[in-house]
Amino acid sequence: MKSTYIENYFNLVEKQRAVFYQLVSKSHIGLWNRPLPDKWSVGETLYHLYLMVRLVRRFSTIYFPLAKPIARIRKHHHYQTSIHNIYVEYNQKKKGPMKAPCVLTPPKNLNQTYTLLDIQQLLVNETKKFKNLVAELEEPVAGLIRFPDPVAYYPNVIQSVHLLAIHEQHHFSLTEEYIRDSKSY
Repeated sequence: MKSTYIENYFNLVEKQRAVFYQLVSKSHIGLWNRPLPDKWSVGETLYHLYLMVRLVRRFSTIYFPLAKPIARIRKHHHYQTSIHNIYVEYNQKKKGPMKAPCVLTPPKNLNQTYTLLDIQQLLVNETKKFKNLVAELEEPVAGLIRFPDPVAYYPNVIQSVHLLAIHEQHHFSLTEEYIRDSKSY
C-alpha cells in the first residue's frame, strides 16, 4: 500500500469488524431478527455494508482512470487525510437518520439466501478488491482524486476509505445499542 493513511483506515475497518463479530457471536440475537420494524437486522446491516463497499469499488474502477491524470498534475497541492462523521452531523441537522439510497438497501428474503459467514465473506472479498484497487495509488494522487459526492463534501480517496470505517462503526454502534436496549432482539 503506497498510502499509510489508507492502510491505517483499512486496518481500522478490519479491527472494527472483528470487535463487532465478537459482540454478535456472544449476544442472543438472531442474524435476521429486526430490533424494531423499521430497523435492519444484523444480516441486513452487514449486507448494506457490503453493498456500500461494492458501490465505491465499482465506481472507482471507472472513475480512477479518468481522475488519475488530473490528480497527478496537481499532486503538489494540499489534501485532507481524514473526514468528520457525516452521519452524526446529518442526524443533528435533520433530526433523523440518513436514509440509504435504493442501491444500498438490502433486498428482501436475504435470510433465505445467506448465512452470517456468507455475508462476512462477501464483505471481506469486496473489501479486498477495493483495497487492491487503491493499493498502488500514490498518497498525493489518492489525496487529490475527489469523489463527486456532495453529501460527504466531495471526499478524496483517503477520506473515502476513512468514511467507510466511520460508516461501518456507525452501524456497529447502532446495532450494539439495539442489543443493549431491546429485550425482543
